[in-house]
Amino acid sequence: MEIKKLTSLIIEPTNTCNLRCTFCFVTEGMDRPEGFMDFDLFKKAIDDSPGLEHLCMHNWGEPLLHKDIFRMIDYAVRSGVKYVVMNTNGALLTDKMIDRIVDSSLSIIRFSIDGSPETFQKVRGVPLEKIENNILKLKARKEKVRPALGMGVVFTVEEDTQEDASAYIAHWETIVDHVRLQPKLIQGPRAEVCPEPFGKDYGKLVVLWDGTVIPCCVDYNATLRLGNAWEDRVMDLWHGEAIDRLRRRHLDKDFPPACANCNECETARAKKRFFYGSAVSGAAANRRG
Repeated sequence: MEIKKLTSLIIEPTNTCNLRCTFCFVTEGMDRPEGFMDFDLFKKAIDDSPGLEHLCMHNWGEPLLHKDIFRMIDYAVRSGVKYVVMNTNGALLTDKMIDRIVDSSLSIIRFSIDGSPETFQKVRGVPLEKIENNILKLKARKEKVRPALGMGVVFTVEEDTQEDASAYIAHWETIVDHVRLQPKLIQGPRAEVCPEPFGKDYGKLVVLWDGTVIPCCVDYNATLRLGNAWEDRVMDLWHGEAIDRLRRRHLDKDFPPACANCNECETARAKKRFFYGSAVSGAAANRRG
């Protein structure tokens, strides 16, 4: 099987969060320790992954809680990474934080906004009005200083929030560059066998805050450990024995529990259908993560 080049990383600056969203595994389900990535570890992960095109500066947790988040972003871009994307819940956007975002090398910032004000308050525990005001402040600032900074919103759709989708799109596509709807990640027996061998069209690895490297962001408890970026070169792990065994298991339809109980393949296909608005920064807006 021909394996795609490693072109993307998801890096988890922290798995700590300032919110307790009802659908998130940080709130309930994640049993690995919380912490913050060391800046030297971040640099090593980037340096050990030559040829990176795309970097997601988020995984589980709120990245803006990390004191070095903008040093990390700027280091990645100076190292040749073409697109750096960050998802945030938007609750930490003070005027000072907005200035730091606009002045950074970030390519795209996306905000996790779920449905109507009533839904948002129920799911995330903070008023939507506060977050929207923060987004509008950022938009005004970036249009004056750095119009190229892309902005988007992400709506994690659950069964009882589907009816919010049309109004959500109509509202947010007038404010941001792209609107993304994605199904809630469900952990349970998959309805169908994954159609693609792992890694065939997915040139991405995940580096957790403590250096643990895993093959997929869905593995929130790091059960599919490939190695650790403190001791191993990330690029070597992409071609290593552990991930090769996982690829062979996928080819044999012998899925480990984290994969057997995952709907992310289906979710990934759905995401391609659920984009609205302009395609900011081309392919960068449509990449997974």
